[in-house]
Amino acid sequence: MRKFLTVAIISLSMVYSRISFGQEEKDGSNHGVFVEFLGNGLFYSVNYDTRFSKKVDGLGGKVGFGYIGLDGDHYSSFPFLVNYLKGKEGHYFEMGVGANYLVADYKNGGGVTDSPEIAKWEGWSGNMSLGYRYQPIDGGFLFRAGITPMFRKDEFRPFWPQISVGYAF
Repeated sequence: MRKFLTVAIISLSMVYSRISFGQEEKDGSNHGVFVEFLGNGLFYSVNYDTRFSKKVDGLGGKVGFGYIGLDGDHYSSFPFLVNYLKGKEGHYFEMGVGANYLVADYKNGGGVTDSPEIAKWEGWSGNMSLGYRYQPIDGGFLFRAGITPMFRKDEFRPFWPQISVGYAF
């Protein structure tokens, strides 16, 4: 019962705040596909992004896939993120939080661990996204740039850059 009351109060608060601040939903391009260089996918990733409503801004998410082979080593990344867009007329501040599942296969061991016994590494990293997004309300060219702070158990990279180009629809 306590959970129900908490959810009901939060829901009513959200409805009341929407009415009291006079916000309106704007239909428009709330989907996008893009290639992200560096960012959540480490080297690059191909991503799909959507809003969780018909609004062009607000709460949404993205999922992606990245792969690169270097000198016999193979790296795969599977980033996913919940994000929020705040802005108007195609210009947005984007903030988000998510995770990335990483798989690395090394041809001779070594790799990031410097141990010849380890030929494969799999694991999770947490990440965030802070930056600018240009996404026209009617769709078309999509551009993103910012930083992607990343963290693992004993590692933190606060200023990992990201830049993306793609198409909004």
